[in-house]
Amino acid sequence: LLLLLLLLLLLLLLLVSRNSIKFKFLTFFQPSYLSMANVVELKVGLHCDECIKKILKAIKKIEDIETYDVDRQLNKVIVTGNVTTAEVIRALNKIGKQANTWNEEEHSPNAN
Repeated sequence: LLLLLLLLLLLLLLLVSRNSIKFKFLTFFQPSYLSMANVVELKVGLHCDECIKKILKAIKKIEDIETYDVDRQLNKVIVTGNVTTAEVIRALNKIGKQANTWNEEEHSPNAN
């Protein structure tokens, strides 16, 4: 019984301190309805395979991302998770890539 209480206390401490320490495995147990997923869509120059590799590596380092995708035809990077547009832009700027917010109206095929 004491061991069980100790384990519950440890789990509670881990949950409370997850903001200051990286515990990505805990997000696996978080129900999807509690997820604060944002969708960040950015226009980024995707010139070659090496650029894409650098971009993916930079994105993977961002905390609390759930998914990411690169559309080479549209020069578009899409990141979902508990992340802001500013965080993704900052990560891409660190590797020398310019990133701008995506405006669907400007880039849709039916735009004038």
